[in-house]
Amino acid sequence: MDIPIDVKTGQAISSGGLVWCRACDVGLMRRELTPEEVRVSYDMAAYYTHGQSHFPEVAAGPVDRVLVKLAWLTDQGRMMDAARLQALQPEARRVLDIGCGGGDFVATLAAPGRELFGVDPDPKAREVAAGRGVTVEAGTAEAIPPSVREQRFDLILMTHVLEHCADPGRALRNVHGLLAPGGGFYCEVPNCAALHFQTYAEISEMLDVPRHLKFFTPQSLRRLMEEAGFEIVEEVHHGRTRHFSPGWRAWENQVHRRLRDNGGGKVTPRRTLGRDLALLARSAFAPPDRKYDCIGLFARARRPWVRAGTGSPG
Repeated sequence: MDIPIDVKTGQAISSGGLVWCRACDVGLMRRELTPEEVRVSYDMAAYYTHGQSHFPEVAAGPVDRVLVKLAWLTDQGRMMDAARLQALQPEARRVLDIGCGGGDFVATLAAPGRELFGVDPDPKAREVAAGRGVTVEAGTAEAIPPSVREQRFDLILMTHVLEHCADPGRALRNVHGLLAPGGGFYCEVPNCAALHFQTYAEISEMLDVPRHLKFFTPQSLRRLMEEAGFEIVEEVHHGRTRHFSPGWRAWENQVHRRLRDNGGGKVTPRRTLGRDLALLARSAFAPPDRKYDCIGLFARARRPWVRAGTGSPG
């Protein structure tokens, strides 16, 4: 799959396109981007970690309302939320969100006696997160800041972060070393086995290159986490009704137009009512691994704790 430009910034991408390793069930860019190329890819006016959406504002017409209603009837708009995490780790006092962005998700876990911490490389996002009551430090999942490395946490979140990592295995091993005894870890990524992703391919919002560097299925995420020393406790699937919202559909058609106009070659066909109805029918009663665009795994450490970033016992 060739991706000639970053559709959000208009920058040319000399990545060689996206390839899939069938042996490990992971997708990756042919050429690894330099740190500077990665940095530039986040330098945009509107991005969700900055508290702004890049989706166009589109008024819902009759067709949009019917599509969303049909999707909702077989899914109820299921999304991951604080209540589900609270049920999985009810006694968490110290919560760390690695790649917290603007703190949108971790801030929903605020409760009396609970401390919220975050790590993020983006200064704009850290400013937003701090304003939401999160104690946030500069760093990444692969380079945990020293002030955080020496601490332990009852619950660690890493939602839509692993796909941004050049070395996902290192990121997961770092998390392992930060968990307190009995602590829980929730890791969530885009589900590349989802019918939506496979149907709309390079115009899918969940592709998002060059910010996304690795691409996972439920099976490859599970295997990678188990190799890092985690025992999977529960699978969480969510994200489907939103695919049929007018803003989501309009954005993916903008991606189609930008790729086509910038030498994208044979681009996946644009979204139309007919194609969306076909996708709606195919996904309505599909198994969760195919139906939902996100896969989340809640896990606990299986092996002795390892100090984050050192490889030595904690």
